[in-house]
Amino acid sequence: MKKTFLTFALIFGFQLSANNHLPANYSMYQANFLFNCPVPEKCFAAFDKYMNSPEVAKEKFEVDFFAIQQNGWDDSTHGVSWYYKDADQYAKAGQIFSTSKAGREFRKTMNDIGVEIISDTLTVHSVGVTLKGNTVDNGVSLRWSLEVTDPVKFVPLWRNFSKSLEKYDWSSNAYGLQSHYLGNNGNGITHEIWAAFNTPQDALAFLSGMNASKEFAAYAPESRKYSQFKRSYMEVSLKMYNPD
Repeated sequence: MKKTFLTFALIFGFQLSANNHLPANYSMYQANFLFNCPVPEKCFAAFDKYMNSPEVAKEKFEVDFFAIQQNGWDDSTHGVSWYYKDADQYAKAGQIFSTSKAGREFRKTMNDIGVEIISDTLTVHSVGVTLKGNTVDNGVSLRWSLEVTDPVKFVPLWRNFSKSLEKYDWSSNAYGLQSHYLGNNGNGITHEIWAAFNTPQDALAFLSGMNASKEFAAYAPESRKYSQFKRSYMEVSLKMYNPD
């Protein structure tokens, strides 16, 4: 059954992150919406109008509107991620979206365009490492969706592997792991691994280097003992709102 933006009324929830060692600027909660837009320029214009409406703009929410490339799984073409520092910010965003004139107009426009929501999830940063640059520089990210069957064994294995790649000149600007808590995460996905870059070229250089590395050769068979690969894709940011 297709879901339209009338059902986009922020079916959010929240969980506290169990990791208190994340950098100070990392969001506590992240709400992610992947959707299929038949007219991309109209979808972006509608969202940009919503974000620049007085009631939304004054709150300075951190949000990313991005295009999806090489998804290979579903019909998602674009996505929006909202980053919340705390539960109060999360609740405020939901209230504005659900009750404001700007929110009503946005939902109507998206419905008129024929947008279909593909997935609606809530994730929490379990691991986050910044190596170089800052958020506004990281316009591209690679993502791997996994079903992790034994997090206690998988997470340390992945962290050691990721740490081992930091010494290479093709390493990412930042990387991390997110845990799924709510939403239609599809096919048993429980975790998302991500790596951030300045450009698509940097991301492709990382893929080439990682897949050819001795570290990956050792990590891959071990990781399959505790996780199952579901999908990978690239996110290319079209506009960041209030990055920190």
